[in-house]
Amino acid sequence: MAATCLLIAGCGAATGTSGSPTVTISAPADGADVGSSFALRFSSSEEIGPTTSGKHHVHVSTDGQADDYTVVTASPFQVTGLPPGRHTVSVTLQHADHSAAGASDEITVNVTGSGGGASPEPEQSYGGGY
Repeated sequence: MAATCLLIAGCGAATGTSGSPTVTISAPADGADVGSSFALRFSSSEEIGPTTSGKHHVHVSTDGQADDYTVVTASPFQVTGLPPGRHTVSVTLQHADHSAAGASDEITVNVTGSGGGASPEPEQSYGGGY
């Protein structure tokens, strides 16, 4: 009987998420040349969705301005409005109440001018808080 309980307990533990939550930027690549509008793609170990749903979301910010972020509830996210030059783009995973979930990632991109790839859905513009 004790062996059965241990087996059941072990199976139950495997169904939850283990370790710390993660968020990873998958595109563009770190150091990439991009247009003034580009798709930021990310993935997370946590389900992402509207804050009203109780799901996690990410804050996207640039150039170390963590207090000037955009709430993003889906990937990809269309980044627009960055002037030409090098920029750091950061994503931080947040709980629905906007408290930090403990995961972040960042890349550096070189904005080379106007244009960029096709606009993915949902399209949002960079800037502002929530």
